[in-house]
Amino acid sequence: MLEESYQMVATLFRSPVLASWFAAGVTLFNSIIAIPIVISILSVEEINVWFLFFSVVALAQGVQFGFNGTFVRFIAYSNSGVRISEFASIKDLKKISTESFLNIGEFSTIIGLTKYVYGVLSIIFFILILLLGNVGLSSPIGLLENPSEGWVAWFIVVFVATMVIYLGHYRIFLEGTNHVVTVQRVLAIVNLVGLGAILSVLILKPTLVAIVLVYQVVALISALVIAFIAKRKMSSTTGLVSSVAFDQNLFSIIWESVWKSGITVLIASSVKHASAILVAQWFPVGESASYQFTKRLFDVIENFVQITFQAKLPLLASLRGKGDFMNLLPALAEIQRISFSVFLIGYLTLLLIGDPILSLIGSNVEVGGYTLLVLFSFSTFFSRWSGIMLAISNQSNNVIEHKSAIIVASIFFPLIYLFYEDFGVEIVPFCTLLALLFAMPIVIKQAYSTIHTNFFTYELTVTIPFLLALLLINVSFYFLVGIQLPK
Repeated sequence: MLEESYQMVATLFRSPVLASWFAAGVTLFNSIIAIPIVISILSVEEINVWFLFFSVVALAQGVQFGFNGTFVRFIAYSNSGVRISEFASIKDLKKISTESFLNIGEFSTIIGLTKYVYGVLSIIFFILILLLGNVGLSSPIGLLENPSEGWVAWFIVVFVATMVIYLGHYRIFLEGTNHVVTVQRVLAIVNLVGLGAILSVLILKPTLVAIVLVYQVVALISALVIAFIAKRKMSSTTGLVSSVAFDQNLFSIIWESVWKSGITVLIASSVKHASAILVAQWFPVGESASYQFTKRLFDVIENFVQITFQAKLPLLASLRGKGDFMNLLPALAEIQRISFSVFLIGYLTLLLIGDPILSLIGSNVEVGGYTLLVLFSFSTFFSRWSGIMLAISNQSNNVIEHKSAIIVASIFFPLIYLFYEDFGVEIVPFCTLLALLFAMPIVIKQAYSTIHTNFFTYELTVTIPFLLALLLINVSFYFLVGIQLPK
């Protein structure tokens, strides 16, 4: 009995999903600690800028996660024994491959190329984000009592975000070699230790610059520790050479997926996070701060959903690379159900205890009204569904996410520009939802065929029940307490 209990605990400790939840839980707790102090002590102008900085950090994370998936996939392929010459034909593989030994030479080449690409990517990000910040943040930072402090905080955010992107190639190595648990443990431990520093700043010196600095230092230390562990694992891998010459042939193969991911990341991040900067430009500071706060809460919920699914991506890529559909489909369905359950639990928590907590702490900013919450709930849900299915299509090396992103952008940006004066901040999640619905047909048509099923056969017991549950929650919430909420 004792041995069985030990084995159960050990299994839970090694679970990538639980490790991801623990890391996200610690990070969420750190955010929860800061948010009440920020929204009750800082001015409305500072609150607005602080949440805008969060959008920039989320933009950097979007860039990192967007490209991570491509390189994690190829590293997982190679680590599973798939040859570089076979990458392009994986989408046509319908049976299990029996050749599964690692070619260390090809593996080294992929690792070296990943490092090179992330070096270039970090430089491009640094230049573009500086330009975006100087244009998009000049107005909200100019409203601060001391604008120079706002710019100092901004440059701290830009520097750390750039460094985290560059060091991201070490995280990719660990995740691609199925060390997701290691990555999540590091994130959890560093954030847990960093909690002491965060609390000290929040209690002793809760200024905009100090709060931004302590959070960014914790993020940078996390990336550095992951890099240190990855380097040790690289050095212990027999035959692995991390510094190799640039391979034009491999780059051409990977570029076929990378450029599509690049377009997708640029569009998706602009729709999701750069739009927050537009809100700050178009609407009064109080309305903008309320929107930024509400968006931040949904970002936290979505982050939980995203890392839950991504914890299993290396396994899914490995199974797809081998053509092992007997194990792939059950594993995919299970992680989707868990991911959507996490979303519903997070959303219910926000609905039930959000306003009472804000009243208790005397917040200077409010959660958005009922309409904004409902629109965010549906746009976030469909965003995660789309992201999951596009990621699954990617695992088959059938990259269609750029097509979906182009459709989303062509719907979102014209509509938000034409109607923001008439509909207020609600126009952002509404246009996001509408754009995602327009992009659904291409996702349904091309993604499900890569796992040899169709939308209704597969989703009838996976996504559709959770969508109906979300609809029921929003309708019930309206009839129970929605009348008392601002519309």
